[in-house]
Amino acid sequence: MIKSFSARPKPQNNSAKIAFAIALAISALCFVAYFLMDRYRGIVGTVAMFILITAILIYTKYISPSFVYDVCFDTENTPIFVVRQLIGKRITTLCRVELADIYEVKHESRAEMRAHKTPKYFKKYVYAPTMIPSEVYRITVKNRYENAEIIIEITGELAELLVSYVAEARELRQLHGEEE
Repeated sequence: MIKSFSARPKPQNNSAKIAFAIALAISALCFVAYFLMDRYRGIVGTVAMFILITAILIYTKYISPSFVYDVCFDTENTPIFVVRQLIGKRITTLCRVELADIYEVKHESRAEMRAHKTPKYFKKYVYAPTMIPSEVYRITVKNRYENAEIIIEITGELAELLVSYVAEARELRQLHGEEE
């Protein structure tokens, strides 16, 4: 029996926080140098801006947001997998997939993730809260509208639960006579 569940992984973003702090410090030093020097002032200012922009991007991509992975039911009582992003008080739905459309849920280590090549006709979505995760789960979605790979970061128990729910959702779809 498919039951609703929600998972909110804790990001292990020590590397992101360190990179953010280092980028801010280097940017601040470059701005101080920009105001103190006469030669190469434009180059130093440009480098300082690029490093500051990098720090802001690290913060907005890895430190500020958190993700929530849900299995729930839509209005037609179809089981769905939903990925939501929380930034402050704002909640944004990033992904909504029927469980029966999930083709595969696969565990990958960091080395396997680097070695994996996403096919050209697949879209790739990364919803992992950690900057450089040690292990992730790759969800392959195939339906008549889109082929995609979704990378999430959950525990092994939740992944096993998701796999069992996917199998059950496929059985329900076949019982109702829909195409797979």
